[in-house]
Amino acid sequence: GGVVRPPKRQTGGKRRENNFLFLRLSFYSSLLRMSVKTELAYLRDTYAFKTSSSSSDDDVSTVLDVLKTTKINEDDDDERWYSYGYEIVLDKTIAYPAGGGQPSDVGTISIDTNTRRWMFDFEEVRMDKETKQVLHRGTFRRRRNEEEENDDDVFDVDEMKGKPCSIEIDENVRMAHAKMHTAGHLLDVAVALIPGLEKLVATKGSHGVADAYVEYKGNARTFSGIEDDDEKLIRLINEHLEKLIEQNDVVKAEYLAYEDAKRACGGSLPSYVSPDAEESPRVVTVAGCGCPCGGTHVKSSKELKRVTAVGFRVKKGQTRIRYEVDI
Repeated sequence: GGVVRPPKRQTGGKRRENNFLFLRLSFYSSLLRMSVKTELAYLRDTYAFKTSSSSSDDDVSTVLDVLKTTKINEDDDDERWYSYGYEIVLDKTIAYPAGGGQPSDVGTISIDTNTRRWMFDFEEVRMDKETKQVLHRGTFRRRRNEEEENDDDVFDVDEMKGKPCSIEIDENVRMAHAKMHTAGHLLDVAVALIPGLEKLVATKGSHGVADAYVEYKGNARTFSGIEDDDEKLIRLINEHLEKLIEQNDVVKAEYLAYEDAKRACGGSLPSYVSPDAEESPRVVTVAGCGCPCGGTHVKSSKELKRVTAVGFRVKKGQTRIRYEVDI
């Protein structure tokens, strides 16, 4: 009538077996998270500023990982100090990661766990080139009673992994960047309308509000034949910009087969666009001129109101044209 208990040795072995199984599952779970590329939902709709965390919503995002980051800072006295933050990896996002000359979005991620709702403010978004995952860098909001507690005690990052979340980006920042980027494309069209400047080849651009420009291979003065009158050249560019905006052309963003993309982009594509790539090239067409692009853009040129070329420089065979946009 007694209770037969297994030897402790067997219990320990079972515990070790369970621990090994847990570690193995955790390892494979980590590999799975690393293998999931972030779906770039912002490519579908520039004007999507908010998503839901409802499981019935097709656009719901899921937290893949939460990483703690350390940043080393130096002040004017060469003293070092450390600041800590986090990066959240999502399976899909409407937040644009910095790239292609366009700054990143900023916003807030809300994560619902079994214990509470976590609010995470991100001020930087980046793409990991190897994993193709998008990381949102920022800080968690604290409750009043959390001011003096240790971060590792307050923020249970394991509890957040695999949970659905909602994203809200700053609408003003998104639209400012979209306008600046579309304006850069429109500037490229206006420049090519000046006889001789169609020979310029765009090599890079910066589409931030503070310092926007498009840089070309070639000398704009020599190609245009306007050697000693920079103001005239700028005036001609601005006249074309004004006319292009008045046309109110629709801005299109579409994925095209490689050969179709070549035709849409004037007969050729940059070397970084491979015909063997997994995804078809995304071509953005502004004022009838296509260009491979992964940025966010407005719906029509009329939304830009006014784009102004404000100056240019020629250095070592490169022409840089700076521009501004009435946001």
